[in-house]
Amino acid sequence: MNAAVASHLVLLLGAGGISPDAALTAAGKVTSDVSVVWYEGGAPAAAVERLRQQWSGSFDGEWLAVDDHLRIPDLLVDLHERRPVHGVVTFGEPLILVQAEAQQRLGLPGNPPETVRAAQSKLAQRRRLRAAGVEKIRFYEIADEADVPAAAAEVGFPAVLKPVHGAASFLVSKVGDEDELRDRLREALVAYRESPLFDPEPLFVLEQLLVGDQWYEEAGFGDYVSVESLVEDGRITHVGVTDKLPLQGFVETGDVVPTSLPADRHRQVLDHAGRIIEAMGVRWGATHLELKLTQDGPACIELNARLGGPMGHLLRASSGADIEADIMRLALGRPAEGDYQGVRYALYRSVPPPAQAVTLVRQTPREELLAGFPELVFCKTRFAPGAELHPERPYNVLTFLVTGDDVTSCLATAERVTAAYEAEFVSLADGSPVPFSTSTH
Repeated sequence: MNAAVASHLVLLLGAGGISPDAALTAAGKVTSDVSVVWYEGGAPAAAVERLRQQWSGSFDGEWLAVDDHLRIPDLLVDLHERRPVHGVVTFGEPLILVQAEAQQRLGLPGNPPETVRAAQSKLAQRRRLRAAGVEKIRFYEIADEADVPAAAAEVGFPAVLKPVHGAASFLVSKVGDEDELRDRLREALVAYRESPLFDPEPLFVLEQLLVGDQWYEEAGFGDYVSVESLVEDGRITHVGVTDKLPLQGFVETGDVVPTSLPADRHRQVLDHAGRIIEAMGVRWGATHLELKLTQDGPACIELNARLGGPMGHLLRASSGADIEADIMRLALGRPAEGDYQGVRYALYRSVPPPAQAVTLVRQTPREELLAGFPELVFCKTRFAPGAELHPERPYNVLTFLVTGDDVTSCLATAERVTAAYEAEFVSLADGSPVPFSTSTH
């Protein structure tokens, strides 16, 4: 029996990250022995059953369901006694810590739980990076309004208020003075407690506002990048640098690979990324690191001990390599195999809804966009007319991916696609029309 067949991989699915069917497709390139722990977080029963049928037709293993993610390490210890487990993988942020705990208990390749806890805390990240001498960004912990004066004195203004634990750009706001900080903090405290996406007890960090600089020779890019890396027992391999389209406030709008940074700037980014990953203590798996391109050099926005959202799509479209499969190989203690040298350009575009509670009235159908633009690798409209959208939920109304022979053609195609997408929204509060734009400018 070859190694691929003998390796029993466990996938923790149902809590976000890449789509579950994409995870199964990647696993099929790595091993035929795959068990699934499905976290019952509200997916439609019919969709879960279709996925289970897809799994059962392709793999040996067990399908286990759990409604309490904290039970997963114990569940995997029991599974290991019946069927020895050789690797555990998740792509969903809520399950990364229990993945690490299970890996530690079973003696499998993985990051220590304390490393994952630090990576999931914006405050712990800042403390680790400062202690290691890697970053000098000013920051201060805020639990309630009593902390505001000390935070303002330590950090100064303008500054950025962020939840210590959060996802995407929820409740991230720029503040210009102490009064505005108090106002945004009050709003965030209410939203934090009401949102099912957050822990019930809010904690925030006030950070120095990072000011971006122009690092590109071409126009059209934002002032920050992300770095995707794979780590094998402490050995870091940078898969690539992803350019970003301009932000809408603090909301991401697009990603482009391969990078258009000049060679010296590219090296500067990778060198700093390596220092950050080492300082954070990441030893296994994937990292997604966001860096602001400042006048003084790259500065850490945040590091995630997992693959970044659309990066698997982008890298496959650009290079043909499957980073999700390589993450699974690393979890099994095997080396990555992908060649991530881009052979063409790929651009992932996301269009957020208006920044208020709205109802979607109508939109351009996905099928119309696919028919009109053959450059589209995929296109997804997330909501149907009648859907209610709330600003504290991290969903885009439109996402798509295009490819091209150069970055200019990708940017131009993305502009045409977004111009062709039309949507109407009305206020959830009073039914009045709400302005909506797909532009990043």
